[in-house]
Amino acid sequence: MKAMDFLDTLFFDPDITITDMHKGLTNQNFLLNMNQETYVLRIPRADSEHIVNRHHETMALEAIQAHDIDVETIYYDEASGYKVTRYLEDAKTYSECEDPLKIQKTAALMKRFHQLNKRVDADFEPVRLLQQYQSRVRQPLYDLQPYEDVVQAVSQLHNPKILCHNDWVDGNILFTKDKTYLIDYEYAANNDPLFDVMSFLSENQIEDPALRERFYAVYFDKLDDTLRHQLDIWESFQNLLWCNWAMMMWESRSEEIYRSIAKDKYEALKRKHTILSV
Repeated sequence: MKAMDFLDTLFFDPDITITDMHKGLTNQNFLLNMNQETYVLRIPRADSEHIVNRHHETMALEAIQAHDIDVETIYYDEASGYKVTRYLEDAKTYSECEDPLKIQKTAALMKRFHQLNKRVDADFEPVRLLQQYQSRVRQPLYDLQPYEDVVQAVSQLHNPKILCHNDWVDGNILFTKDKTYLIDYEYAANNDPLFDVMSFLSENQIEDPALRERFYAVYFDKLDDTLRHQLDIWESFQNLLWCNWAMMMWESRSEEIYRSIAKDKYEALKRKHTILSV
């Protein structure tokens, strides 16, 4: 079914109710109640085509569909980005979840995802993506030139060997009573798995060393000083990358959330860069 036909069915069927969930940055998300079932409808915002590659998402969804990691997809249209998934009644995001073992469960989920050893016909190119974001920022909120050494370090370190998710933000990790899910594959492509590790830890602001060690104990078979240094580099790069993304989004949408994200990422970048420079 074509996307517009699908939407016509939804919005003009009196037996279907649609409720805005008021969640998501790149997309709008709605609850659909139809045929005594509840689903989540994702509709990309107008400028999202400049941010994500839908074909990459399609390839990632096809690669993982048999492995029970994502929530079940009911409908997906690559051209429009419209997607319908089954609604999980009791699901909690990472920050909402009160399970004391949630960080270990997230590490186990990431390890299982990476151990699928999937590849798709697309690499996540972090330095090129950073340059793309930088080129679209006309009036930077922060001077990021002092952190070019991070970019050089990542250029030498990057090894896009397996399919990675690349966006382990709070809302993309869902916990139910029985399972942990990873959703939203808009940024997914082949990447260095250490990018995913630091995506999760930095995006969820997990700075407590004890919590990080609990994650590492599950995810890594062995963690030496060299690997720890590589994680530090990737964390600094994450903050640099998403600070530029947030400044780009602030200029595009003038929504306060993006200026707040840019500030948080810049402050984190300054802290981590000081550590790298010691």
